[in-house]
Amino acid sequence: MEKASKFDDKESLPVPANQILAIIMESGEASDVVRALNENGFSSDEIGVLTGTGDAEKLDAAAGKQGLLSKLFTAGVEMGDRDTDYLKQYRRALLNGRTVIGVVAKDDETRTAARKVLKAGGARFITYFGQFVTEVLDA
Repeated sequence: MEKASKFDDKESLPVPANQILAIIMESGEASDVVRALNENGFSSDEIGVLTGTGDAEKLDAAAGKQGLLSKLFTAGVEMGDRDTDYLKQYRRALLNGRTVIGVVAKDDETRTAARKVLKAGGARFITYFGQFVTEVLDA
């Protein structure tokens, strides 16, 4: 997708911070959602698209399955099991042929705008990962 970042050059993904993740059920809908996000002021640097098993494996570190990052991530009390379970759900969606879109949401205004666009585009399991809080915005 032209107006969103792909992660082909990354071996793993960082734990999301100040980001919204959402599952897009049909790959064709993902392009429409990215376009709508762009039209609502989100740049390609603020939007990420994950697809397929390769990207699912990149979520392993963030979901606590491998690497030093996973040990640090799962060791802290403030980063509880709930966050790990949510990331595992996104990983499962990727393995099942779904697309996951991530949007940077640095404040309440951008979080609200991104949620509205994602919901209007048919996204499911819209979750905000803040620095110290995780909030399901739409199940």
